[in-house]
Amino acid sequence: MARRPSRTPSSAPRSRPGTRRADDPTERSRWLGGIHFSGFSLMMMALIVLGVVVLAPNLKALVEQRQQIADLRQAVADQRDDVEAKQEQRQRWDDPNYIQTQARERFFYVKPGEISFIVINDLDKTFLPDTSEPISDELTTTDVDWASSMLTSILTAAFTPVSEDDESDSPKPSSTPTPTPTKTAEK
Repeated sequence: MARRPSRTPSSAPRSRPGTRRADDPTERSRWLGGIHFSGFSLMMMALIVLGVVVLAPNLKALVEQRQQIADLRQAVADQRDDVEAKQEQRQRWDDPNYIQTQARERFFYVKPGEISFIVINDLDKTFLPDTSEPISDELTTTDVDWASSMLTSILTAAFTPVSEDDESDSPKPSSTPTPTPTKTAEK
C-alpha cells in the first residue's frame, strides 16, 4: 500500500498577515456573537413588518385613487373646453351675417343678380396629393375573353323575350361568368 503524504503546516496555503478568511470558524462566531437580539429590537422589527403589511395595500389604494382623481379632473376640464367651444359656435349661429356667410361658402348661395364663379383646383401644388407614383405594382388579367363575353351579352339582350306581364324594366342577369383578375408573370 502506498502511503499518502501527510500535510504539514508548511504545505497548507498561507494567508497574508492581518487578513482573515471568511470560512475561519473564529470569524463566523465573532460575527454571530456580535448580533444581539434584545426585546426592544425584536419589538421594533415586528412593528416595522406589521406597518408594511398594514400600510402597503392602503398606500397602493391611495396612489390609484389619486391617479383616478387626476384623470377625472382632466376629463372634466376637457368637457368644459368642449362645452365652451359649442357655446361659442352656437352664439355665432345667432348672427345673421354668419349664417349668410356659411350659406355662401358651403352651399354656394348667391343673392339675386349676383354671378358666382367656382374655381376648381385652385390649391397650391404642394397641397395636392402626389399622383406620379403608379397605383399598383402588379398587372392583372382576366380569365374570360372580353370579346366573346361582349358578344354573348349583346345576343342575350337582343334575343331575350320581354313579356308584357313583366312590370320591371330591368334586364335579367345573364349567365355569363364574372371575370376574376389574376396576377401575370413579370418579364
